[in-house]
Amino acid sequence: MATHLAHSAGIRWRLLGWAFVLVALALVEVLVLTWAMTTLTLAVLWVTVPLFTGAVLAARAMADSRRRFAARELGISVERRYRPLPAANRWARFRTVLRDPASWRDLRWLFVDATAGLVLLTVPVATFGAGLLGVTLPLLWGMLPAGAHLDFPFGATVQDVRGAITIGVPWGLLYLGSCWLLTPVVMRWYGRLTAAMLQPDERWLLAERVEQLATTRTQAVDAQADELRRIERDLHDGAQAHLVALGMSLGMVESLIGDDPTVRPLLTEARAHNAQAITELRSLIKGIRPPVLSDRGLVGAVESLAMRMPLQVDVELDLPERLSEPIESAVYFTISEALANTVKHSAASRAWVRGRWELGRLHLEVGDDGRGGAVLAPGGGLEGVRRRLAAFDGSLTVRERASGGTSLIVELPIAGAQLPR
Repeated sequence: MATHLAHSAGIRWRLLGWAFVLVALALVEVLVLTWAMTTLTLAVLWVTVPLFTGAVLAARAMADSRRRFAARELGISVERRYRPLPAANRWARFRTVLRDPASWRDLRWLFVDATAGLVLLTVPVATFGAGLLGVTLPLLWGMLPAGAHLDFPFGATVQDVRGAITIGVPWGLLYLGSCWLLTPVVMRWYGRLTAAMLQPDERWLLAERVEQLATTRTQAVDAQADELRRIERDLHDGAQAHLVALGMSLGMVESLIGDDPTVRPLLTEARAHNAQAITELRSLIKGIRPPVLSDRGLVGAVESLAMRMPLQVDVELDLPERLSEPIESAVYFTISEALANTVKHSAASRAWVRGRWELGRLHLEVGDDGRGGAVLAPGGGLEGVRRRLAAFDGSLTVRERASGGTSLIVELPIAGAQLPR
């Protein structure tokens, strides 16, 4: 029992000491909050941009210290979720902290902690101070000027040393007892208030998870595009070069052996197979990413594709900037698949490709004046195109035109747009 009381007393004294420390830190919190709000207001002057970032990082450090206090002293775990700061210029860091919800959550916590939190912390601090004053009042009374008096609750007034003993000491003991009882309760309330202000809510965690998945998907798509470029380069510079060299060697051998009736047909056949392999390899390379797409961009590649079609294809694409390579390839092969289906199945005499960039999205239509009937069938070519677009949050819709023919409508976010290359 004595050990439990000693342990309980130790916890209470430690929590009371923390209450004094945290009350003193409230002034620092007010200064940091003022620093952040002032520098953010003046951010248009540019020079305060790193100062605002510094204020946010200072608030982050204070929030981290409060998380550690809550976990160690109160047993309340508060999750820490911040977006990583780039090691780039000050503008990149400024944009990151400005867009990070955790930055605003920390600033909101600073305001609440310096107001409601301070009120809570003042309860054990004030009761302890009042209790300490009451029990030491008989010793301190002689230091007060003559005629001094001190009022206590319920109309009790101390005017001399006797009153300090009979009134001040009992009230002091009552205050100290209240401090003993209230300190752990108030500090638990304070810990819960801190957790409520600093803990990310479920909606934020869900949004963060969605953003993380979107980032991961973008990285996977970019990695796949890099791998395809590597394969394309290896095929072009490696296998294709070797096949061309092999064809040349076979030609030299064929010229050396003359008209040998047993060997010449075999060499001719080998050269034919070699030429066919080169043709198929070049088709494969173009299927990965056509060179015209890299050289001229999406508009130029689609115009080149339209010129090779056995029917009239009108191209009206309004794209002020280049798209990222994965999106560019997805859109190009969507148009290519749609036009190929038009040629094979629609019996159309005319087709068109229309696209515009509006509010961060690409609106694309590939239509024809044929007999219609295109559907998104499982395992079909259009279904494969739809799945490819879905990797970029894009959609594919098939519409039958009232005047005949089919229109494929593509809606695709193009946040990956970039400046012309």
